[in-house]
Amino acid sequence: MEKEISEVYYYKPDEYNEKGMRKSDGMTFRDVVKEFERDFHDIHTAEYAMNLYGNSFTMRLLAKSCDAAPFLVYGMDLTQGESFDAKMDPYINHEMNQSCSYIFVYGIDSAFMTDFDEYGYPIIDEDKDIYPLTLLVDSTMRDGVVRLAVPTLDGDNEEDVFVDVPKFEFA
Repeated sequence: MEKEISEVYYYKPDEYNEKGMRKSDGMTFRDVVKEFERDFHDIHTAEYAMNLYGNSFTMRLLAKSCDAAPFLVYGMDLTQGESFDAKMDPYINHEMNQSCSYIFVYGIDSAFMTDFDEYGYPIIDEDKDIYPLTLLVDSTMRDGVVRLAVPTLDGDNEEDVFVDVPKFEFA
């Protein structure tokens, strides 16, 4: 388990329609999450959020707001408690999802990923530590709550974690 710097954000689920858009102004829930990301960076100026925690309802709302295909399921289940285990969670989720007919989306672009490659994919900025948001399903969280977090390093305890995740291509 990693230690994290985190901030909790709140939204009202009943303010969003079936497409993940806020009824009052048409803003997508994805754009609201981007506002949360910017606020997180304003509070922790040297950090960018890397993990987005929410329950299954929140992940479905996020997927709808991104106009995700119905066979895409957003979020990786936490298997070791209420924080992301970068070694075990991806492995366990991959094993659980191998025989499933859905495709699981474990990350989305950060609000700070503003440059794109020739194929339209956002570019990771390793120099600034700007990476995609890892989507984490925490079943202990209630509807209307999102937690953004970034892992902290404890001195010399830094170690690289390599996860063998299959790559999917769609025609």
